[in-house]
Amino acid sequence: MALELILKEAINFGLGFLNQSQQNAAAEKQADAINKANMQNWRYQNREMRRKFKYDTNSIKIQRSNIEQELAYNDQTAQKSWNYQMQIRAFDYNNQVREYEQRKLTAGQQLGFNNFAYDFALQDAARWEQEQNIALDFEEKSTMMEFKYAQLGQAMNFQEADAVRQQTRGMAQIEQQKAYVQGLKAKGEAQVRGGMGVNAEKNAAASIAETGLNTSAIIQQVFNAEQSFGLTAAEITTNLEQINDKFYLDKAQLAASRVSLGNQAKALKVNAAMSKFQADLNALSSIGFGPRIPPAPPKPEALPRPVLQDPFKPRPLPKPVESVPNVSSPFMAGLTAAAPSIPGIAKSVVDNYNTNTMNKLVNNAGNTYGAKVFPGVTTSQ
Repeated sequence: MALELILKEAINFGLGFLNQSQQNAAAEKQADAINKANMQNWRYQNREMRRKFKYDTNSIKIQRSNIEQELAYNDQTAQKSWNYQMQIRAFDYNNQVREYEQRKLTAGQQLGFNNFAYDFALQDAARWEQEQNIALDFEEKSTMMEFKYAQLGQAMNFQEADAVRQQTRGMAQIEQQKAYVQGLKAKGEAQVRGGMGVNAEKNAAASIAETGLNTSAIIQQVFNAEQSFGLTAAEITTNLEQINDKFYLDKAQLAASRVSLGNQAKALKVNAAMSKFQADLNALSSIGFGPRIPPAPPKPEALPRPVLQDPFKPRPLPKPVESVPNVSSPFMAGLTAAAPSIPGIAKSVVDNYNTNTMNKLVNNAGNTYGAKVFPGVTTSQ
């Protein structure tokens, strides 16, 4: 009876032991698969970390190179722009110098022309003054000649009137003498014709009367001649006074004309000097200010270079914790399976079998898997 129980419990123990051994094998297989996957994942992550570090390092290098190229291009562009501005600055200054020199040359030529024009204006004014003075001289000479010839004319008129008067006087004397002779002749003829007596006296009286009448006519003619001479002399005197007045007036006009001519000549010279002065001012003002170079633009400085941090160098990940399979002792599983009958047969088993026999049985039953699960446990024969 006890042997049957022992055999039955031995079978239960064996089944529990085998079942637990299979479960342990499956758990170990699953644990090995997990550990293998973990190791593969660990290696993959380390490779990816190294690849990412290498990629980030190359990216930083490329970024640094791109930034350096861009900044170098900007520095070069700024330097070229500064050089161009300096060239434009020098070009403008050189143009200012050339324009200033040209303005000075033109102003110098203008000043020379102004001096020439001023000298020509003075010469023209002097020539004009000389011509006017010559014209006044001729006019003065003409006035004096007119005055002289007018005086001569009046003198001739006076002489002519005096000659007429003298001629009238002479003719009157001759006529008077002729009348006197004719009277005497008539008186003598009358006496001869009339003889003596009243007729003779009458004839003599008639002759004397005729002679007196002729004498009166001659005297009247002489008086008229003297009166005409007096009027002519008075007219000549008046004409001479007018001629003298006109002569002195013409001389005064000529003197005033000479004064006016001198003032006009001075005014022409002053006007020429003022025109020259204004033209010189215009020429000098056309020069303007001298060339001045503008301040140089600030020289471009190198652009600051950014500091890029190197990527963090990764450290290898710690190896994954090895997965331990959740196993149980097959022996304990067998015992657990045989546990319901153990209390009943424990006493008889203890009594009938010693500990060595039990160990032998355990070693024989669990020699296949027990040593693998419990490598530190050895069964004794």
